[in-house]
Amino acid sequence: MPLRKVETPPITVAFLLAQVGARAAQEFGRLLTPLQLTPPEAGILRMLSLSPGISQQELAHRLNMHASRLVAVIDALEGRGLAARATNNRDRRIYSLHLTETGKEALNAIARVARAHDDAMCAGLDETERSQLARLLQKIAVRQGLAPGVHPGYRNLREPGKDACAQEP
Repeated sequence: MPLRKVETPPITVAFLLAQVGARAAQEFGRLLTPLQLTPPEAGILRMLSLSPGISQQELAHRLNMHASRLVAVIDALEGRGLAARATNNRDRRIYSLHLTETGKEALNAIARVARAHDDAMCAGLDETERSQLARLLQKIAVRQGLAPGVHPGYRNLREPGKDACAQEP
């Protein structure tokens, strides 16, 4: 009996996006290790720099993140002297979040890592190709309803010390 040839499906754009995205995330995490930061922490520091005084509730909303999970991350950043909570002058029930001077220094280091990471990930592209790829990816992100500058993984971020099975869907 002759063997039938198995048709292999072509590699899709969606697969390539997932493959490159996973690799980029792994590499960014590795590059942040010497700074003793995780990608979510780096992203939150960036958001605090863009919106000084933002409330915890508003930050959780923008990140599409469970507020209790954000509190744990802010606690950790505050404990390391990178972020600070202050009572909101208009509503004392709300905390406003700010970067500390140490947090600003960390953010500068993150920016250097991010530039090096971007250069490494795009090393095979010339400037025109990089710009074109960025425009196309932004177009896809908009079509998918992704918030500009916000990684969708915040929604599933676990609280430190909690089992993944115990998390909300």
